Amino acid sequence: MWIAEFARRAGVKPTTVRHYLREGLLSPRTGLAGGSRPYLEFTEADMRRLSAIQAGQALGLSLPEIKLLIGERHSGSGHARMLKALTAQRDTLRGRALALQAMLAFLDRKIAWLEAGAKGPPPSHAVTQAIG
Repeated sequence: MWIAEFARRAGVKPTTVRHYLREGLLSPRTGLAGGSRPYLEFTEADMRRLSAIQAGQALGLSLPEIKLLIGERHSGSGHARMLKALTAQRDTLRGRALALQAMLAFLDRKIAWLEAGAKGPPPSHAVTQAIG
C-alpha cells in the first residue's frame, strides 16, 4: 500500500507518516511506479511499527527514544536497554500520577470550601509542594 492508504488505514495524517519517515522510524520498501519514479510501499510490518511508535508516544517516550529502542530491539540486543527505559518511564509516570493526585485533592478541598460558602480559612496550597 502507498502512503495515503497506509495513513488512512493507520488513522493518521500522511504528514505524520512523512514525519516518521524523516525521523527514520519507518522504513518501507522502495519500488518504481511507471518504471522511473520511486515510491514507498508500506506493509503490515510497517503498520505494526507505527502502532509501536504510537504506543511509545502514549507512554510519554520521545521519538528519538522510540527510534533507539526499536533499533535495539531489531538488533536483538535491546531487551536490557528497553527494560531500563520502560522502567524509568514508569517511574516518571508514577511521579506525575502522585502530583496529579495531590492537585485533585487540593481541587476537591477548594471546591468543598467554595460550596460551603468560603467560610473559614481556604484550603492549603499543598499542590506546589507535591509538584516541586
